Amino acid sequence: MLVTSGAPSTAPSTAPLLALEGVSVRFGGLQALRDVSFAVSPGEIVGLIGPNGAGKTTAFNVACGFVRPTSGRVILPAAGVTNPRATQLARAGVARTLQGVGLFPHATVLENVMAGGQIRPGGGFVAGFLGLPRAIRAERQL
Repeated sequence: MLVTSGAPSTAPSTAPLLALEGVSVRFGGLQALRDVSFAVSPGEIVGLIGPNGAGKTTAFNVACGFVRPTSGRVILPAAGVTNPRATQLARAGVARTLQGVGLFPHATVLENVMAGGQIRPGGGFVAGFLGLPRAIRAERQL
């Protein structure tokens, strides 16, 4: 899961971009999540670690708006929205990446990272081929 803000802030902020508070999810008789809380602040990268069946995917699905919590709430503080829909989360910059190892075996680590970074704004094949300043900036950010 990746959470970004729409515009860079010049002042440090401790207010979270996204928060889950006391989230529980039940699928019939199965308790997938119980009272899960976490927040993602600007500049943070958050990962969930746990064994199979621990609820990691369900937590991501709740945070991205794909699954509604049985109880608790998802909060987008900047938008003043509680339990936002997936479309509202996407507009706020919440995106999910799925694990899919698709490396180019004959490329270097840097080349593989750069290939994955082409989805970022400012890059792109044509801009890179032409050496446009925005493509050079995007490459340096990688």
